[in-house]
Amino acid sequence: MYPVPHRFFGLFKFALISLVLLGLNGCTSLQSNGKPSANLIKAQNIQALTQWQANGKIAIISENKRQSANFNWLQHNDDYKTYFNTFLGINVLTVKRDTEGLVIVVEGNTYQGDNPEQLVFDLTGWWLPMDQLSDWLKADVSAEEGIIIRNAQGQIDQFIPHCSQTQCTTDYLINYAAYRQVEQLQLPHSVTLQANGLTQQTLKIKIQQWR
Repeated sequence: MYPVPHRFFGLFKFALISLVLLGLNGCTSLQSNGKPSANLIKAQNIQALTQWQANGKIAIISENKRQSANFNWLQHNDDYKTYFNTFLGINVLTVKRDTEGLVIVVEGNTYQGDNPEQLVFDLTGWWLPMDQLSDWLKADVSAEEGIIIRNAQGQIDQFIPHCSQTQCTTDYLINYAAYRQVEQLQLPHSVTLQANGLTQQTLKIKIQQWR
């Protein structure tokens, strides 16, 4: 069993978190260099975009609480590493998954498990479908995975995933907006996820930059 910390994140609790993150080393392919990835420059369709970075803001809204953070997501094929920081730059959550498994850092403590969605929720109260977000953020979905509704431009406007196909553990409704041209691709810059299972929660994601 892993200990469950208090869900109200205090700023002072995380003053030393950066020291912990120094020990959470990813492979070199998951390091941010601030430049568009070669894969993003060359990708001619969304399925070919397998190595990328996105940063922006996320709001986690539940019935009695609203929390916000900045995020930075680094993806390399099936591996990802994601940082969630306060607006003062203090880290509140880091999630890393690679061939060695899943590692989560919260309040200076490191946790491991098999289900990032459930583990992140137990530790933070945030219901984040981590393993699915790498595809859902860039609207890389198919009709086999769920119901797709497109806008007049042919862009995905709404997606209702079949959890039996996407391995999610709750029902979601995903809305996309603010598509922009990024290299050769049209990528969404506004994504809203509504979780409608045992946990009623809305995620509002604003992507400021793809690279």
